[in-house]
Amino acid sequence: MTVKLIGYPVSPFVRKVRVALEQKGIGYDLDPVVPYTEREKVLPINRAGTVPVLLPAEGQEPITESADIVAWSDETVPLPGLIPPQPELRQRALQIQQFADSQMAQVFGGMMFGQRIVVPYYFGKDHGKEDMVAQAMTDYAPQLLDAIGNLLGDADYAAGSFSVADIAMSSWLRGAELAGFALDAERWPSIQRWLDRCFAQPGYARVIDSEEGTEVVRWARARYGATV
Repeated sequence: MTVKLIGYPVSPFVRKVRVALEQKGIGYDLDPVVPYTEREKVLPINRAGTVPVLLPAEGQEPITESADIVAWSDETVPLPGLIPPQPELRQRALQIQQFADSQMAQVFGGMMFGQRIVVPYYFGKDHGKEDMVAQAMTDYAPQLLDAIGNLLGDADYAAGSFSVADIAMSSWLRGAELAGFALDAERWPSIQRWLDRCFAQPGYARVIDSEEGTEVVRWARARYGATV
């Protein structure tokens, strides 16, 4: 099976989907469309103009939400499962995914990744709103990291085994890392250990390796000293 995935690779939402597909062994062709500069390529298949978009097969409707794409991957290839079958764990994983794709997306995404990667690199501006970046890094990020630490506790993963909850949260932290945010491993050692476990998952490791070869990652390292 080979599907088509549309979306630029360093998008945290696209990364989440790529990790799921890689973990499942679902082959995909990546079309690295950037919705900010190539919106006309996205609109015919997604009126919202956002990525990722998955084209499962000829004649099937596009799937336009990252959460729905992960759910599709779990239904299509059940093992390894990324959405726990147990009702309580399933609810927990999906709730954490929602937390990641809303609260974490706002701070680590819009206020960090958006201002430091999207605005200068994709829109060609000198820089984004650095006052917003500073506020995110000093005020909001620590609050969210404390919440993540409480969610994880002493567990290896957020909802039993490695799941969409871990993929979603870690993807936003990797996006922030690209923007120059450095996790304080002494303050949040359990989060650092958890991140290491996530990134060592075979599918995740392949996605990271692929991202390493992109121009935007090299640019981010040179500009922000991002250790990605």
